[in-house]
Amino acid sequence: MTHAKPCSPPPEAIRHARQAASLTQTEAARTVSVSMRAWQQWESGERAMPPGLFELFMLKTRQWPLDNKPTANQPTGAA
Repeated sequence: MTHAKPCSPPPEAIRHARQAASLTQTEAARTVSVSMRAWQQWESGERAMPPGLFELFMLKTRQWPLDNKPTANQPTGAA
């Protein structure tokens, strides 16, 4: 069985997820153990956010449940 490679989330989804969690860029970066500059680059579109880090952020901020994959109304990062 072939699985599609996860896509990086668009900058708007990253920004929306951080704002929904009521976090600053610094706090969001700490949540997934990256630099604030990396987070800024993801939100600005200068650099693609690894899909696994987006998933980690969504799980740690309780925006996605631990036992399920994202549902239709949850951002998946697909453009």
